[in-house]
Amino acid sequence: KCKTVHEELTKSMTVLLKTTADFLTCNKLLKYSWFFLEVLIKSMAQHLIESNKLKLFRNQRFPASYQHTVETLVNMLMPHITQKYKDKPEEARNANHSLAVFIKRCFTLMDRGFVFKQINNYIKWFSPGNPKILFELKFEFLRVVCNHEHFIPLNLAMPFGKGRIQRYQDLQLDFTLTDDFCKNHFLVGLLVREVGSALQEFRDVRQIAISVLKSLMIKHTFDDRYAAKSQQARIATLYLPLFGLLTENVQRINVKDFSPFPMNQSGNSGRDELPFSVQMGSTMVTPQKPGSTLDNSIHKDVFGVISGTASPHGSSTPNISAVRHADSRGSLISTDSATSLPEKNADKSNSLDKNHQNSGCIGGSVVRCDKLDQSEIRNLLMSFLHVLKSMSDDALFTYWHKASTPELMDFFTILEVCLHQFRYMGKRYIARNQEGLGPISIAHERKAQTLPVLRNRAGVMHARLQQLSSLDNSYTFNHSYGHSDADVLHQSLLEANIATEVCLTVLDIMALFTQVFKGQLLADHGHNPLMKKVFDVLLCFLQINQSEMALKYVFAALRNLVYKFPSTFFEGRADTCAALCYEILKCCNSKLSTIRSEASTLLYFLMRNNFEYTRRRSFVRTHLQVIIAVSQLIADVVGIGGTRFQQSLAIINNCANSDKAVKSTGFPSEVKDLTKRIRTVLMATAQMKEHENDPEMLVDLQYSLAKSYASTPELRKTWLDSMAKIHVKNGDLSEAAMCYVHVAALVAEYLKRKAIFKQGCTAFKVITPNIDEEAAMMEDVGMQDVHYNEDVLMELLEQCADGLWKAERYEPISDVYKLIIPVYEKRREFEKLAHLYETLHQAYKKIAEVILTGKRLLGTYFRVAFFGQGFFEDEDGKEYIYKEPKLTQLSEISQRLLKLYSDKFGPENVRMIHDDGKVNPKDLDAKYAYIQVTYVTPYLDEKESQDRKTDFEKSHNIRRFVFEMPFTVSGKKQGGVEQQCKRRTILTTTHSFPYVKKRIPVMYQQHIDLNPIEVAIDEMSNKVAELRHLCASSDVDMIRLQLKLQGSVIVQVNAGPLAYARAFLDDANVKRFADNKVKQLKEVFRQFVEACGQALGVNERLIKEDQLEYQEEMKANYKEMVRELSDIMHEQISPVDDGMKINLMPNSLHIFNAISGTPTSTAVHGIPNSSSVV
Repeated sequence: KCKTVHEELTKSMTVLLKTTADFLTCNKLLKYSWFFLEVLIKSMAQHLIESNKLKLFRNQRFPASYQHTVETLVNMLMPHITQKYKDKPEEARNANHSLAVFIKRCFTLMDRGFVFKQINNYIKWFSPGNPKILFELKFEFLRVVCNHEHFIPLNLAMPFGKGRIQRYQDLQLDFTLTDDFCKNHFLVGLLVREVGSALQEFRDVRQIAISVLKSLMIKHTFDDRYAAKSQQARIATLYLPLFGLLTENVQRINVKDFSPFPMNQSGNSGRDELPFSVQMGSTMVTPQKPGSTLDNSIHKDVFGVISGTASPHGSSTPNISAVRHADSRGSLISTDSATSLPEKNADKSNSLDKNHQNSGCIGGSVVRCDKLDQSEIRNLLMSFLHVLKSMSDDALFTYWHKASTPELMDFFTILEVCLHQFRYMGKRYIARNQEGLGPISIAHERKAQTLPVLRNRAGVMHARLQQLSSLDNSYTFNHSYGHSDADVLHQSLLEANIATEVCLTVLDIMALFTQVFKGQLLADHGHNPLMKKVFDVLLCFLQINQSEMALKYVFAALRNLVYKFPSTFFEGRADTCAALCYEILKCCNSKLSTIRSEASTLLYFLMRNNFEYTRRRSFVRTHLQVIIAVSQLIADVVGIGGTRFQQSLAIINNCANSDKAVKSTGFPSEVKDLTKRIRTVLMATAQMKEHENDPEMLVDLQYSLAKSYASTPELRKTWLDSMAKIHVKNGDLSEAAMCYVHVAALVAEYLKRKAIFKQGCTAFKVITPNIDEEAAMMEDVGMQDVHYNEDVLMELLEQCADGLWKAERYEPISDVYKLIIPVYEKRREFEKLAHLYETLHQAYKKIAEVILTGKRLLGTYFRVAFFGQGFFEDEDGKEYIYKEPKLTQLSEISQRLLKLYSDKFGPENVRMIHDDGKVNPKDLDAKYAYIQVTYVTPYLDEKESQDRKTDFEKSHNIRRFVFEMPFTVSGKKQGGVEQQCKRRTILTTTHSFPYVKKRIPVMYQQHIDLNPIEVAIDEMSNKVAELRHLCASSDVDMIRLQLKLQGSVIVQVNAGPLAYARAFLDDANVKRFADNKVKQLKEVFRQFVEACGQALGVNERLIKEDQLEYQEEMKANYKEMVRELSDIMHEQISPVDDGMKINLMPNSLHIFNAISGTPTSTAVHGIPNSSSVV
């Protein structure tokens, strides 16, 4: 037998590639392998021609021995490629590329099943977690092989033409990488699988893989041999597993925050096929995952969880096993795979809000949790949209029928992400972002080829998607662009075109789905998760910037939706109708007249259909939701109410007046009434705009609107929600929590009247007495279309608990949960109960912690009075109590209010009154606005002081406040202790704090004047209380304790406790005062001596050696003070030597007072010892 060049050359190359061969010769062979492999191909071709074997079956062209030699050559080459990439990168790259070209050309000459086997053998040498360069080599190999001119026939299991299957419904379409798919479509199955595996790697690897897939799809689009729409549709079926790939990674591509110009610009690799290859400065190695092939059971070590990767437990990329010889005409029909890819688990939960992906993924690896980059998401979505547009309707229906509900949800989530990712950001935005990037040289400019927007599915489906190639110059597909005006204009045009194209494509898909699945969407009167998802996607069109032309079709689609599914909008819960009204009204304020006209027409269409749905009785649902939406738009500070919006209202009125079909009904007058109400609500806009920088006034205005809607629960709820937003924004979390409580009480009261919830708003009275407001709900037309239920109440109660937690008001959380627990127990929702009790456990721990540390500050209070008719108008002469967060200083609130009103009235017109006394408006200059700010403290009478033990109880549900002013009989503010009087002012507010507002008007005030001896009793009682409080604390503040002791025991001539004793208990003065007051003062002094002794004992146990001398000095002073007090009071008072012997019980003076029949010294005329002088 005559020897052939290719047989001998193959054997020789195998010998030279052995590990025992000379490494220099081996390296040169790798470097110039392209030459030898080219010779092989030419020799093989020449041999077939000369021996007339071209007409034979492919598996008969070459002997089995030669095929074995070729297989050996491939297996000998691979270790050199995968091991020498570091030391000999050029040789490894050359050998890899040459091998790819050789194998690609083998498709023309050899049995294709054998060639597939060699590709499979090649892939086995790679595994997840390889260095980046090996991934580059692998995808370079796949790129070259997949660029075969007959790639499509190589992937089709059988010809799709005459005499064959001609209906798509007869095809077994695979939307995931099943065993059958990979067996029948080897190359595309392999590529998609490797792309799926690469998505679990780092960014560099992901971008390389995605760009190979994208470039291949572009090639198909521009292949003249497959220009017919039926051919493009058939090609699209090869890429249907992309659906499964994207749904598996839906959480990673669900990125709606738009950053369309990511700053990862770097030089491209020089090939159009890899426009997104980006060099990373960090490690080039991806996390190692076990197993590289199905036949290989060796598991490699797993690196730590890196970059959001979940810990893998299975093989990430099982390879398609060796393919047996197959007849070329049947492609892979004769293939007998020993092993296969596992099918994706279809039992997958909805990915919309889930945190964990439980589905089986490509090859069984665990899906990563980190988000993909912007460019990666866009390229994947562009490939997905191209398949979606090109595939036939029958294939799409097949997918929808096969998909589970969670998969359908994910499908629509992906469509929604498409709208967000490709939305048009505007020419100015593009120009600004281009200016921020460095100049990028463009080797050559390609002529822009923009695809005109197509207006029906037939046109859109089978278009060539010229943008896929021509937009490589645009940002959407590449980062190379210039900075000139022309470049910006061109760039913005391309971006606008692709945004419109995506919009219309998704719109076509949505229209098709609503047409085919009408029955499923109408389930439960159109209130089902699938319908909600479909509606959310359609609503997304209005929430994102769209072109004027695209919006025309969007409005048409929405009209169609309202017409087909009226029960979704006009029955049951009003969420859908509310959301639609909100977005339509935003469009009614558009700058474009065409959009305003379309939006007005759609809103009228909604009203009219609502009217017809109720058998021409009314359109209460739409009426109410429009008013609510207008209120929300005002609250969200969306600038409505101007000329444009008024024009839209006029269009709606004109539609009603010109509609002959309803002219004889009450419909036109109802429409007119609605537009009139809208204008009334809009009148509040001007006032709110005027006071947008005055949070207190803004909340007051919103509160007045909420109050006016007592008969319309949803509108009242809208304004309470709006107030909560403002409070959260300003950091007033207690007030926000109270808004949530009032909303929940409002719904509870509604449910009580519907016999769904027994207690109504009275159940919330234990949280706040202000809740009585919600009992004022009146029955009228506004109640007819409210659809609250127990689930809504549970959600709102959970919101209350969350708000109270954030406000650090942990105590009322238990009262909220007492309303939830019976419902969850009745439903047997044990997981929710477990979570609820865990939260309750944490809340009680927090309560114990803050009581122990005393570090919770629930607010500071100030009296604020306004004077000046010309400036404050209705506010002139009014007094409010302001609640400020934490420890706000008097100077802080004074400066804030001064700045606020100086900005409003002018700094030269505002004056601060620094005196806390009563102001006579007649003494003020009418040219100025006056503000008086006074620090006040919560006031508790004697009974309240006994009932309210903790700091929280003393700061929650309080409506009385006190401040004090010193004065003397002679008129001076200050005098000697025997002349010093004090005026105590008690202020009562209309509501209790905390409330839905942070300022509450003062309803009335009470003044109490204390004479000098009463002042002495009050001051000394305060000292006793302070010392006892400091000593009783579990964590004693030693510095404060020593300061109090120093002011108490050190003898002073004209000041301090002894000054009071000399002034009121000395023999020369005692006769001038009432006996009961003298007795009270003496008892207070006895307690004072005990408290000081106790404090000295506590201090002695806390101090270190360096303060022993200081302690002895204070003890000596204490004994001197006690001796002098004994002399003044003419009784033996014994100093306390050991503070531990003293009972730390609260003031027991009330026993003495009960015996003597006198009022307590700690609460003269009902004033508690906690009152402080300001």
